[in-house]
Amino acid sequence: MGDVVPEIVLINSHDGTAAYKLIAGMYRLVCSNGLMVADSEIESIVIRHAGNVLQDVVDGSYRLVEDTGKALGTVNKWGQLLLTDGEQNAFAQAAHTLRFADSEGKITTPITPAQLLAPRRYADEGKDLWRTFNRVQENVIAGGLSAIQRNAAGERVRRVSTRSINGIDQDVKLNRALWQLAEHMAELKGAAPKVIDAEIVEAA
Repeated sequence: MGDVVPEIVLINSHDGTAAYKLIAGMYRLVCSNGLMVADSEIESIVIRHAGNVLQDVVDGSYRLVEDTGKALGTVNKWGQLLLTDGEQNAFAQAAHTLRFADSEGKITTPITPAQLLAPRRYADEGKDLWRTFNRVQENVIAGGLSAIQRNAAGERVRRVSTRSINGIDQDVKLNRALWQLAEHMAELKGAAPKVIDAEIVEAA
């Protein structure tokens, strides 16, 4: 897809107590979304705070860049994989659980899975897996969804709005879980075993 370029995401603790982590990412120009690739696609690289850390980060970044053609191939493949309405709804339902379920799996928000499928721009309209994934990912991460909370009697209690995910840990966790969810959907559609290599255009 022409609006997607690879990026390297570097994660580090604020006090240096945790190791650096390099994750392959996909930056979508049309909406400034940063999509993180799951380990099942490209394995992340962990670098400890010892030795020549700077050189290790540089070397690790180059290794990930060499592998991003694999992820770009997956993006192209997903863009050609059409989903039925039922499959789109199933994807949104699973993402809804990832985003809103508590530790016991209970969901109390009035925000519905259908809201996660709503496009925010014309470019995201479509039934293919790539556009479905992007709509859901942005609605999960960017927030801005609203709905009416009602009590057991059906009476209006308050309006609920979702906030954007700003914490790096939760952002990474959700992004990578959503990518894995899309991988599973591709597997169910019988399109997962073979990955098409894509040409990487080096940007200045």
